[in-house]
Amino acid sequence: MKKSLIAGLACLSLSVTAAAPYAVFAHPIQNMATENGQSTLRPLTPDVAVIAHRGASAYGPEHTLAAYKQAMTMKADYVEFDLQMTKDGQLIAMHDETLSRTTNAKEIYPDRAPWRVKDFTLEEISRLDAGSWFNKAYPDKAKTEYVGQHVPTLEEAIEFVKQHGNGKVGLYMETKAPNVYPGMEEKVIEILKKTNVLNDEKLFLESFSEESLRKLRTLAPNVKLIQLYTGSMLAGKDVYQEMKRISEYAAGVGPSKELVVPKLMEAAHQNKLLVHPWTVNAQEDMVSLLSLGVDGEFTNNPDQLDDLLKKPFISHGVASGDITDSSAILWARTNGDAGVQFEISTDSNFKSKSIVKTSHADEEHDYTVNVEVNGLKPDTTYYYRAHAVSSKYTVNGSFKTAPEENSLKPMTMVWGGDTGGQGEIPPYKSFKAMSALNPDFFLFSGDTIYADNKTPAVPNPPSETVEDFWAKYKENRTDAGLRSLLQKTGTFAIWDDHEVINDFSGPSQPLTPTGLRAFKNYWPISEERSQSDKLYHKYSWGNTMDMIILNNRGYRSPNTQADGPDKTMLGEEQLKWLEQQLLESDAKVKLIATSVPISVPTGKTNSRDGWANADQINPNDPTGYETEFKKISDFIIERGIKNVFFVTTDVHFAEVIKYDANKDGKTDYNELISGPIGAVKINPGTLDPTFGPEKLYAEGNFFNFGVFKVDPANKQATVEIQDENGKTHFTHTFQLED
Repeated sequence: MKKSLIAGLACLSLSVTAAAPYAVFAHPIQNMATENGQSTLRPLTPDVAVIAHRGASAYGPEHTLAAYKQAMTMKADYVEFDLQMTKDGQLIAMHDETLSRTTNAKEIYPDRAPWRVKDFTLEEISRLDAGSWFNKAYPDKAKTEYVGQHVPTLEEAIEFVKQHGNGKVGLYMETKAPNVYPGMEEKVIEILKKTNVLNDEKLFLESFSEESLRKLRTLAPNVKLIQLYTGSMLAGKDVYQEMKRISEYAAGVGPSKELVVPKLMEAAHQNKLLVHPWTVNAQEDMVSLLSLGVDGEFTNNPDQLDDLLKKPFISHGVASGDITDSSAILWARTNGDAGVQFEISTDSNFKSKSIVKTSHADEEHDYTVNVEVNGLKPDTTYYYRAHAVSSKYTVNGSFKTAPEENSLKPMTMVWGGDTGGQGEIPPYKSFKAMSALNPDFFLFSGDTIYADNKTPAVPNPPSETVEDFWAKYKENRTDAGLRSLLQKTGTFAIWDDHEVINDFSGPSQPLTPTGLRAFKNYWPISEERSQSDKLYHKYSWGNTMDMIILNNRGYRSPNTQADGPDKTMLGEEQLKWLEQQLLESDAKVKLIATSVPISVPTGKTNSRDGWANADQINPNDPTGYETEFKKISDFIIERGIKNVFFVTTDVHFAEVIKYDANKDGKTDYNELISGPIGAVKINPGTLDPTFGPEKLYAEGNFFNFGVFKVDPANKQATVEIQDENGKTHFTHTFQLED
């Protein structure tokens, strides 16, 4: 077993007891600075088990002594045997119920189709060649020693592993098709007793058959049992109830790898069940499952999993962000203290000259790194790859730099927010749909986590320590769709309330520094934007669009304060900066990225969180931030600033609004709202009338995101609202004014 570098992957909420099911893992948990004692997305044990699936079956013929020996050479912790029973009641190691796929039974016994194991005696099966098929199927891995490999009996396989594993390699065996073989369980226990391994700590018995496992438990109450699962076996079931139910007899679960998501991990670990997914052969999948906190993995490639577990590696993907026409910020996270190297090139094969950047991942930053890359060419696709210098595992990404100043190039962005709230837990389908569009960049519009909501990462909210906040970001990064999107395109991340706590005001909330620290750790944010914690900044896409990112949290007065000239959401300095950016911009489109809406009332009565004071709900509510927004609105109108779009999420439904704030019959600016990606879904309500809103579209009760396209040649901007499957629910094209 591998000593826990995995502690840095996530954090644990469960105390490990000395109970029999975990005696095999009876090593003290090594506490690390990033453990918060709360997250269920971390192994129950300090070690992660490498389980050689049918032996090292990527390198040799499965279920042969050669494959078992190769697995032990590759440092596997366990060798797995699938069990079938012969006509004369002998147990052999074989996956299939028939002999035809992995032996030459068709040649030796041509008239005995379909060559079922149960129709052949052990003596007949012993004549078969169980290795030559592998050489034919995989000529690049062929070896002469595989020719003539025989089908081992269970007893022979056990003794072989005992001898060649020096007593350190465990046994993991499955009762295959026990309904086909009456008495199989009794025979298994008989052989385990005969070979003196029944009471070994490093012994697991597994099966898809609950009946078989319960029978084994009756025969040998102290043996550790693993309930295997396919997707159909869990379909329609409450995973929490299912894990609680099987904990009566099982020590763990073996789900198909695609079933392993945070909910399953939480349900299993809350019931002290180990999680050993199958069959995990790609290192990318190994890493993904390790980030979820699995306790072991079945793999045909035990050497690759062993290599990962020896030293720190890139554990939660990579990302790029805050991209300009000449620079970008690159982000990565390792699962332990390590040097990190990035290579950046215009060549996806990295054969041409590359830029190399290095950084160091340490505990203080939860092993995250941000590096700035300068001297890039405008309007150019760059490829990058990152690895912990101690690891061979590499993660690739790409991004596109902005066009050069004064150029007019078309642009497509996606935006969305609200992930991890009100019981919605990764994965979220919208990220895959976003990624499929190949956007120029992604605007993550706030509520990138829900630090104050219960999830497997923080079962007892709200988040209070920086470890809690870090765990939330790691949890969302277990989403393969999100990792894919972040690795495919640049990201501009902004925060809203749930990065800290619901409806918070930065200056008056004690948790603000902690939440902000974690936010900056987990997003590729430029030094210029993060300095002095200002977070607001302008980014240009040539002369096509200026994106003006606001910080709606860090400077705001308390929500409960009565509105008036002394109440602010942006602070005096940021407000003046916003006006300056609008005034100086000659871009076709001015996109203002705000984390709260203009006219959709949010927050509560007498504590409004958005700009609106909700006149239509309670005309006597003195709160909101309308006085300040009126300054912005008046500035846009009085200075004749055209083609202004406010873009946001936050309200958990989609809406597109045009505004005639001065009531002259002309549109002064527009507001584009999408979401949620992964939080409670609600329906739109009525709008606060103060700034003359008119709905162009409103729809709720579905997961969604926004697409915004600018076509400067045709003087058009188009907004789309797409659901989590990529289906367009609404599209509207705005004609841009000169």
